[in-house]
Amino acid sequence: MIVKESMRLYPPVAIFGREAAVDCQIGDYNVPKGCTIMISQWAMHRNPQYFADPEIFKPERWADDLEKQLPRGVYIPFGDGPRICIGKGFALMEAILLLTTVAQKFRLNLLPVPIVPQPSITLRPEHGIKVVLQLNASGK
Repeated sequence: MIVKESMRLYPPVAIFGREAAVDCQIGDYNVPKGCTIMISQWAMHRNPQYFADPEIFKPERWADDLEKQLPRGVYIPFGDGPRICIGKGFALMEAILLLTTVAQKFRLNLLPVPIVPQPSITLRPEHGIKVVLQLNASGK
């Protein structure tokens, strides 16, 4: 739930493009074949129509299998369709293993330094994320 919520608020890529393969209509817009359409995961993942308190980090929102209840294309941290990120499975496994390993040994305390998202090829914090590590009470 923590990884899904983190990916909702800070997807690996904030916006990506797709080229229309055929003439089509999206809502009230006619989209001609060859037109590039920009898709914003950043905006979609913060849409209050689908996410209550969209700016708040609430991992518990995923407790009742929210992802399967959402319409296709609402939660797309790795894109969707035939061009979905090939590294999705590995990235999710790596994130969960890393989070579990760190959380077993340390407590992370976020310092009160603004986190400024820097959209580039990937989305990253412009000045990093500042934390203080403390060993867990068990000391292991």
